[in-house]
Amino acid sequence: MGTRHQIYIIANVLGQYRIVAGYHLQSLYPPEAVHLAWTLLQHIKQHAEPLEKELRCLQEGRYTKNDAEYPFYAGEDNNSGYTVMDVTDPFSPAYCFWGAYDWYGFQPGDPIDPEGYATRYYTDEKLYRHTLNEAWDNWSPTLDEMDEEAPSRDAREFTKTLQTAIKAGSTENAQQMADALSSTPGVVEGLRRALRQKRLPKCCDPIIVKGFLIAQDLSKSNELDLSWMQLSPAQVLKVVRAVLQDDSFKIFSLNISGNLDVTEGTLSDIFKLPKAGEIKRLYLFGCPKVEDVRRADMPGRIGMEEGAEVFDSYFPADLSEFRPWKTKPRSGKPRPRV
Repeated sequence: MGTRHQIYIIANVLGQYRIVAGYHLQSLYPPEAVHLAWTLLQHIKQHAEPLEKELRCLQEGRYTKNDAEYPFYAGEDNNSGYTVMDVTDPFSPAYCFWGAYDWYGFQPGDPIDPEGYATRYYTDEKLYRHTLNEAWDNWSPTLDEMDEEAPSRDAREFTKTLQTAIKAGSTENAQQMADALSSTPGVVEGLRRALRQKRLPKCCDPIIVKGFLIAQDLSKSNELDLSWMQLSPAQVLKVVRAVLQDDSFKIFSLNISGNLDVTEGTLSDIFKLPKAGEIKRLYLFGCPKVEDVRRADMPGRIGMEEGAEVFDSYFPADLSEFRPWKTKPRSGKPRPRV
């Protein structure tokens, strides 16, 4: 029973539009779907930063070029149509509606705006089922087709210094090199490139720590970004400790996304550090050794302060937190792009 409706949240991943999330609602009429769309759009914009990080996680390879190019299914049990949201740019999400089968009198071949979707629901005119090719005409090259810029001269010089430290295998030697590093973007670029390719040996820890201190100083950011770097749990802990101890920085968020070895124990050790209580957001996308811990339970289990947030997956398992028929647009009418 009910008026069944599906919601597809899509994004351009690896050059193709893919389903990021899909929901089935057993009963949702088009006027209610408009209100729900508005609620979801506000929620997406409010959490655009963590959503952008999860999309980056997808770009790192969760999808392959062999996946289906067109994101919509044809066989669902559907009565009231579809809501489609494009979150390729979560800071400016787009959406449209799509009529189901041959109902409501919509012209084939065009996306439906909120007003038309809500009002046409009550007409008896016939329509033909149509596709949304025009709505998803944005195209981008695949990651394989995008060549990364060549490293700068300073980054190449840093790489040479790093190779010398690796060959020497001496922590004392690496410490001397770390002390001599200049605060330049080349150091940051070189370290980023090196850590994306492989994990550096323990003897290089002084260089790693100094490199991230330089990066934090240059970025002037309140987030410590260690995402997609091949760091051991011990190296993560050393970097976080060094940044927190430096009074020049105020760190409110920590991003460890993409780390394959960080565990719940690593996170507990981090939040035992002095000043770690100032960290209010923790990003853990693509961290397989902490995936089994429920997001709601994580802050308490690792010692985060009350009110702190952990993001390991943006989308909730269901839509229970959204009540579209109780939430109306403040401006009176949703817009095609917000």
